[in-house]
Amino acid sequence: MSVLTQPTAALNRLSRYFVIDTFEEALDLLRRYREVDSFNAYVNERALLVIASVLVQFLIGIGCVMSIVTLLPDVHWLLVLPVLLCIPLVLAGAFLVQTYVFFSWIEGRSMERALGSRRIRKRGKFAGWIEKHCHLDIGPSPRVPWVLSTLLLFAPFLLLAYSWLPAAGAVLGLGILMPIVYAALDR
Repeated sequence: MSVLTQPTAALNRLSRYFVIDTFEEALDLLRRYREVDSFNAYVNERALLVIASVLVQFLIGIGCVMSIVTLLPDVHWLLVLPVLLCIPLVLAGAFLVQTYVFFSWIEGRSMERALGSRRIRKRGKFAGWIEKHCHLDIGPSPRVPWVLSTLLLFAPFLLLAYSWLPAAGAVLGLGILMPIVYAALDR
């Protein structure tokens, strides 16, 4: 009996860690946006940049959904309905994961601005390369929910690259250029 409950308990811990903890962190991020004046002011002062970035994230989510739509003709007819039901899940999930990562990144940038020259988090390799070659301060690396990102962003992106390479290139370009353009305009 304990042999059967042990894998179930491990699965429950994993699902809690990957999904529920990410949801709780997103709610904490929203709470900090409401309560921390410097974070709130930072976002409100850059409202046009934030709105433009959120629209780009929505376009990337549509690109992820396009992977499902372009593969739909190749799917067995019995799988068409389940695949169609996945479309809103992938669109909403990809958008929400990107929005969480984006606002986590924005929070780090606002904290660095509030604290001055002290760095709050270590920079990633991409940010270091951009800072060195383009003289742009990307800011600290955001917290990334890797499991949800893999399921809702990377897997659909790979399907899109398999089925429609030019669209995948456009999605990848948007994903890379969005933080660079944001950092360039937020000086």
